[in-house]
Amino acid sequence: MTPQQRFSLLSLASAAIAMSTAHAQTYNQTVLHSFAPAGPNGAYPLAGVIRDAAGNTYGTTSRGGAWDQGVVYKVDTAGHATALYSFTGGADGSSPVASVIRDPAGNLYGTTAGGGTGPGRRGGGVAFKLDTAGHETVLHAFAGGVDGKAPFAGLVRDAAGNLYGTTHEGGLADCGVIFKVDPSGVETVLYTFPGGNQCADPEAGVILDTAGNLYGTTYSGGANGHGSVYKLDTAGHFTTLYNFTGMADGGSPKAGVIRDSAGNFYGTTASGGVGYGVVYKVNPSGQETVLYTFTGEKDGSRPVAGVVLDAAGNLYGTTPNGGAGYGVVFKLDPAGNETVLCSYIATDQNFYAGVILDPSGDLYGTAALLGTDGNYYCGDSCGVVYKLDSAGQVSILYSFPDGTDGRGPFAAVTRDSAGNLYGAVVNGGASNAGVVYKLDPAGHETVLYTFPFYPGGASPFSSLILDPAGNLYGTTASGGTYAGNCYALNGCGVVFKLNPAGQETTLYTFTGPDGSNPYSTLIADSEGNFYGTTDYGGAGNCDYYPVGLQGGCGVVFKLTPSGQETVLYSFTGGADGRHPVAGVVRDSAGNLYGTTYYGGSGDCHNPTGDPGCGVVFKLDTSGQETVVYSFTGGADGALPNGVILDLEGNLYGTTFKGGDLAGECRQHGCGVVFKLDPSGQETVLYSFTGGADGSLPQSGVILDSPGNIYGTTGVGGPSGRGVVYKLNPDGQETVLYGFTGYVRGYHPVAGLTLDPAGNLYGAATGGGKQDSGVIFKLAPQ
Repeated sequence: MTPQQRFSLLSLASAAIAMSTAHAQTYNQTVLHSFAPAGPNGAYPLAGVIRDAAGNTYGTTSRGGAWDQGVVYKVDTAGHATALYSFTGGADGSSPVASVIRDPAGNLYGTTAGGGTGPGRRGGGVAFKLDTAGHETVLHAFAGGVDGKAPFAGLVRDAAGNLYGTTHEGGLADCGVIFKVDPSGVETVLYTFPGGNQCADPEAGVILDTAGNLYGTTYSGGANGHGSVYKLDTAGHFTTLYNFTGMADGGSPKAGVIRDSAGNFYGTTASGGVGYGVVYKVNPSGQETVLYTFTGEKDGSRPVAGVVLDAAGNLYGTTPNGGAGYGVVFKLDPAGNETVLCSYIATDQNFYAGVILDPSGDLYGTAALLGTDGNYYCGDSCGVVYKLDSAGQVSILYSFPDGTDGRGPFAAVTRDSAGNLYGAVVNGGASNAGVVYKLDPAGHETVLYTFPFYPGGASPFSSLILDPAGNLYGTTASGGTYAGNCYALNGCGVVFKLNPAGQETTLYTFTGPDGSNPYSTLIADSEGNFYGTTDYGGAGNCDYYPVGLQGGCGVVFKLTPSGQETVLYSFTGGADGRHPVAGVVRDSAGNLYGTTYYGGSGDCHNPTGDPGCGVVFKLDTSGQETVVYSFTGGADGALPNGVILDLEGNLYGTTFKGGDLAGECRQHGCGVVFKLDPSGQETVLYSFTGGADGSLPQSGVILDSPGNIYGTTGVGGPSGRGVVYKLNPDGQETVLYGFTGYVRGYHPVAGLTLDPAGNLYGAATGGGKQDSGVIFKLAPQ
């Protein structure tokens, strides 16, 4: 099981752990660095843009900014971007997915889909105003009840300054509402969509005519359950102008409508037609005409944005799919003939937002990459703002950069004699393959190296080791060779060296039979040889989970300074163990000790299907393996996280599960800290209860000279987000720090580093500026 898979289980488990009173904190925590992988000007612009008279462009991004909760941005005529406001994800809002509108004084108005003061972690969303100085005012925070929840669409504004819009959820039946917010911020629900088969779930906003009537669409509901076009008059009377059938006439309109001077409405549906959506017209009497039916090929597929109309009656719009694979920008003439104006903007950037039209006939819009699983991805950038002129020439006005900082510190940090810290994060950087960083004693970060994925490495989960010359050594869990079984594994990983100038050398690339996917930290002997483990690969016959490939059970390897690898031992997956996720330690005689996460003689019912509860093993200098201890999954623990060695030959470590099977841990246990003497006799030094003392340790431990043990748990503690703990030689636990989440970090799944002054250094995978993890210091008070 990979660290990410374990972390997923850990995150799920955290929700189920009851909290009790915390131990007194005896250490002062300082966040040395907060990772911020998305650019400060935003990332993932899913909404369209507006322009002012000077040619400046304004819009929103759903992510990025100072807190990775989205921004309102401006791009000037020279292509310089400014984040006018960065949402924090709190009362001010989070994740705007609609564009903004602008009043004559230059104030901007919009909505966020989350944040505010509504219920739940996400919140109900807000309607906001942003003045010309960048000061935000929350005009209304949706409570998630009758007033609505999750406004996915933007706003319209009347001459008196009232704002109108819709929410996707909320209302009496949780099917959305149409609302009005007056200039003083008082909200009035103008209409509540009914429940049952009529549940509307509107994703689009409204338009306003000169008489004050509102018009829009519903994604579902209507007479046929496939959405509708509606009118809401000034007296609050709701009229359905057209009900989609989901057949040739279209269905499920995500976008709203526009209206011409004759009162005709135009829009798109995401489905119907021949299955790929349509462009339609509805006349004032409610008669629909399908103007164009998408085929799903080069002409585009499944439009989610609306259309704009020029003076000659031509319609312009976008689709996120079809074309060259990224969607198209299209033109539809009055006779219904479609022209694809553009089918490619930038690599992996899809057309989710619509376009606007200037007096010269130029089109402006945004593109971003949204995965099929609903997550956001950057590709070559985190989205673009583009211009498509009347001659069909594309200009990228601004490309939102992916941050170079990285995210996801899963490994402990390494400290030099000057107090600098070194580490690696598994994501972020130009290829989203992770970076190696340095933090000086003042907390200033320098990115020393960005992994390229191929042919180099990707996803460095391991801690780094430092030689006297200042070179760093480590492993990556993927990247490298991209052939055979390594193709399905996104590469089998590498061993790398990084010199003080930031120049990387790949010392060894794994191919599968010689090992695959090293998650562990290296150790080195006095002759410069390296020793480590790989999670998969080797001669054993273990199914690779979840792909189903015969990926091997893992190996212990040795690598000479010249890059010559020797497989010292290949696990079979049986009593000898399988999947050595953690690294090894070496005694003075050259014997190696380590753990396997699964295998052995224990009977654990693991979610991966891997048998066994894990083992502690010894590998002598001839490559002979001995199982020092096989965990049973009971009070002795299960799923070990590696070991350390003291001068007397005792081994110390933790297990992710097992231990006390009472209270919150009654099903599988919350993990233990254990000691093995040289004869293999195990002593459980501490069994976590899942309360204030912590739960589910995912990393090993360190020792100080008096014999105290220090470690972390990923969950548990006063807020359920993990702890740093100390065990004295008698096994008495003290919680040194309980993580509370967000700015100060949470889920410390990595181990600790101790300096001569007694300060502890570590990493938390969550929290910080953009919820991308932090590096922290704990100083004795």
